[in-house]
Amino acid sequence: MPTSRKQERVLETYARTLIEAGKGQGRVFKNRADLETLASASPELLGVLATMVERGQLDLLSEVAATYHAMTEEDEDVVGVKVTTAVPLDDDLRAKISERVRERLGREVFLIENVDPSIIGGLVIEARGQRRDISVKTQLRAAREALDSTTATIGGEAAHE
Repeated sequence: MPTSRKQERVLETYARTLIEAGKGQGRVFKNRADLETLASASPELLGVLATMVERGQLDLLSEVAATYHAMTEEDEDVVGVKVTTAVPLDDDLRAKISERVRERLGREVFLIENVDPSIIGGLVIEARGQRRDISVKTQLRAAREALDSTTATIGGEAAHE
């Protein structure tokens, strides 16, 4: 938190400026989420962003992100693996997932964790363009589709709809 009244006013000025700009575009809460993400960004990421701002090259951010994504996908040392779960991973499960994926890919892995309560349970793993979905949501959808595609029989005869 702020250490002085002066610092508090500086923080409030930045926050108010962002709120007012966001209101005009209908993005107050989107900006809040983006700001919270940036606040937890690594020093190297923030350093690159600061350099891009200084050089007037922030318009290249989307292209830099795409290039960075492609380059990390080709990295031979470490594979970024996106893991989506209904609840945050605990240390034990994180270690088990890392070990299994590392064995399967034959490379060190870095887990990129995402929480999505809508999957209900299970997990979705994405790495190097491949996706493995073993979520409860997908299993329920598959069961519903299987039931919808079968004809119900009653007393040995097909039911008429």
